[in-house]
Amino acid sequence: MEKIKTLLVDDHKIVRDGIKMILNSAPNIEVTAEASNGVDALKYLENNNNIDVVLMDISMTELNGVDATEIIKKLYSKINILALTMHSEESYISKMMNAGALGYVLKDISSENLIDAVKTVAEGKNYYCNSVSNTIISKLLNPSNSNKHQKTSILSKREISVLKEVTKGISNIEIAKVLEISNRTVETHRRNILKKLGLKNTAEMITYAIKNGYVE
Repeated sequence: MEKIKTLLVDDHKIVRDGIKMILNSAPNIEVTAEASNGVDALKYLENNNNIDVVLMDISMTELNGVDATEIIKKLYSKINILALTMHSEESYISKMMNAGALGYVLKDISSENLIDAVKTVAEGKNYYCNSVSNTIISKLLNPSNSNKHQKTSILSKREISVLKEVTKGISNIEIAKVLEISNRTVETHRRNILKKLGLKNTAEMITYAIKNGYVE
């Protein structure tokens, strides 16, 4: 059986050394090459595109893992990507999956599971460590909550306060009195809310607030 040829991409040599030792201990896996960033990984693949799996870190100074993954999948569709990172946030997971990664594991993964992950991804199958799987499941079960945090995070505290008052159906003058700000300031906040959330009118603003739990 031919060995699974892997390219290890991480900007910390001590991390690469540890991972290389683990993978090379498996009889059917071989760390063929290393790169400290996405740029170096692409340079290597220009002349050595017989790699089966790329283990890709995300946060790197020269061409991050998300962008590098997207480029590799466009140029070398047969190469499979396994994200190996410290980032457990849903936003990073989604970006790597959308870029084309088949697997996503955290750096605290056990040696045995890391080897399983490489083998699974080499076969063209998905592999996620337990904590990542839980994050993905949580997003699928609560899509509105994920959307809420992504969109309303761009609103200021004052804009959120105005949004909540708008759902009560009161006028700008009344909102101004409640929040102790000027009528003109309320109008400015309402315009900003519509622009930031990509909404067209007050009706859409109220609908958005109801769907995302901002009606008190």
